[in-house]
Amino acid sequence: MNKVTVTKLPKSKVKVKIEVPAEDLAVFAQKALDEFTKEAQLPGFRPGQAPADMVKSKIGIGKIMDRAAVLAVEATFPAAIAENKIEPLGYPEIAILKLAEGNPLEYTATVAVYPQAKLPDYKKIAGGFELKKVELTEEDMKRLKMEKERHMLEHLREDALGAIAKETEVEIPDILVERETDKMMRQLKERTPQTLNMSFEDYLKKLGKTEQELRDSMAKDNEARIKNYLIIQEIAKAEKIEASDADIDEAIKKDGSMEEAEEGADNQIREYYRETLKNEKAFEYLDGLFKRS
Repeated sequence: MNKVTVTKLPKSKVKVKIEVPAEDLAVFAQKALDEFTKEAQLPGFRPGQAPADMVKSKIGIGKIMDRAAVLAVEATFPAAIAENKIEPLGYPEIAILKLAEGNPLEYTATVAVYPQAKLPDYKKIAGGFELKKVELTEEDMKRLKMEKERHMLEHLREDALGAIAKETEVEIPDILVERETDKMMRQLKERTPQTLNMSFEDYLKKLGKTEQELRDSMAKDNEARIKNYLIIQEIAKAEKIEASDADIDEAIKKDGSMEEAEEGADNQIREYYRETLKNEKAFEYLDGLFKRS
C-alpha cells in the first residue's frame, strides 16, 4: 500500500508526498520494459521480438526507471487525491525524490486546490446592520417605494458582505484570479473597437494606464469578487440552503429559457438556475438578519 502524506501550503495549495513500495515500482518497471521491448529494433531480430534482457541492456536501467516513475505517478496520484478528497485546480508539479531499481519510489505533487473560506460570525455582523424604514411622499408611494427599497437592499447587501469579507479567512489560488482576469482582458480587447469605436491601445491611452496596470487593477477586483462568491457559497452550505427543483422549474418557466436552449443544453441551464437561485436565497437569509426600523 502506498504511503501518502498531505501538507497544506499557503495560497490554497497542497503538497502530496507519495511513497510507492519497491514491489509495486517493480511492476511499473516491468510495464516500462515491456513498452520498450515492443518498440525495440535490435540487429538479428524482428521489430518487437528482441529478448527483454537484451533490450534492458541496450536501453539502460536509468531510462527504464524514468518511464516506470511516469507510469507510477499516473496511477498513484489520482488515487491519492481521491482517497484524501482533494479537489485539484490544474495540473500538479511533480518532483521525484527517490528512484532506484529495487527501492521504493518517493515523489511529491504540489497542486492548487479549491479554497474553503473560514467564516467569521456572519450572523452577528449582518445583525449589526439596520434596514431603515423608507420615508416617502404620497407621490413617491406609487412610483418609487419598491425601487428605493430595492436599491437600499442592494447597497446594504454589499456593505454587509464587505464587512463579512474583512473578517473572513480564505486564501484565493492565483489560478482562479488569473483565469478570470485573462477572460476579462480577452473580452475587453474584442469589444473595445465595437463598443467604444477605438482601438484597445487608444483605450489604454485614454485611461492613462499600461496593459499591465489595467490587468493588475482587474486582478485585484476579481480577487475580491471571488472571495465574495466563496463567502456566499459557504453561508449557503452552513445554513443548508439549496434551490429546489420546483424553484428551478418556476424560474425557467418565467424566463422561457428552455424554449431558446439548444438541444442537449437543458442540464446546463438547470445548473445555472440552481446556482443563481441558491445564491439569491443565501442573500435573502442575510436580509432576514438585518435590523428593522
